[in-house]
Amino acid sequence: MNLHEAKQKFSELLLNTKQESREDLVNFIKNSEEIDDFISDCRVQILNSISEQLRSVVPCNGVLQSETIVNLDDPNTEHIDAFLFPDDVLDDLCDEGKMSRHYCTTCGSKKTQKLDLVSHSFSVWELKWLFTKILPPIPDKTVLDIGSRLGCVLYSAAEFTNASKIIGVEMNPDFCAVQNSIIEQYNYEKVEVIQADIRTQEQLLRTSDVIILNNVFEHFMSPEEQTKCWDLIFGSVKRKGQVIVTVPSLQESLDELSGQLPDGWVSEVEWQLDEELVPDECDLESLKSVHLYQVI
Repeated sequence: MNLHEAKQKFSELLLNTKQESREDLVNFIKNSEEIDDFISDCRVQILNSISEQLRSVVPCNGVLQSETIVNLDDPNTEHIDAFLFPDDVLDDLCDEGKMSRHYCTTCGSKKTQKLDLVSHSFSVWELKWLFTKILPPIPDKTVLDIGSRLGCVLYSAAEFTNASKIIGVEMNPDFCAVQNSIIEQYNYEKVEVIQADIRTQEQLLRTSDVIILNNVFEHFMSPEEQTKCWDLIFGSVKRKGQVIVTVPSLQESLDELSGQLPDGWVSEVEWQLDEELVPDECDLESLKSVHLYQVI
């Protein structure tokens, strides 16, 4: 049903509503929190549908054969995509023997330890929280996701914000093809994917208002290449008020490279996490790993 058809249905609904109740119905639609919750839930359902669709075209761990990940063969680590595989889906895969949360320290024994699960994406509920609770309203802003992979940040920004432009930069052509397919299917007109190394996108870094980096360099580049990327970001993202979202924190990423944040570059914005409001579907520790900064 397109917008024109929906308007016609709504007009029919009003005409079929008793006259004394029409004004109450209109006020309900204008002001009810139930409508806001319903719209929000619909957006979550759309993202869940995209997640389910993507699970049919990528491997269980969300890692394509055409990409290179550092320490991919580490037996203590399992790479997972939280957008594709929320806990309930992951539990089903474990029950089916297709995935495990544990590894054996002595082959054949019962001495097992939990695997270190590394996700290169936010979950659906983390994305909803990011765009509705953590970030301030961003109408008419440009959102940039560095290393957009399957595009979950892009689709979520399109669903939950009024950003004017939503841009993903991704080096892998297979990931770009997947994203462009979803963008076309769901008519995300404000969303664009650029197949490029972020080091060639200095102007985009300068002009973007919100820049998102989720485990973007650590697992895909050598320390030397990571350092070059960070140096470009330090030199390009300098406009006062630009917002940066990172997982992990900037300092944690730089500690691995024996690097330091430039003096007077950004200030961290403390955001409030009301744990009682966090739904069961949302991993609390993952939310706590989200850091928000503003260029000063």
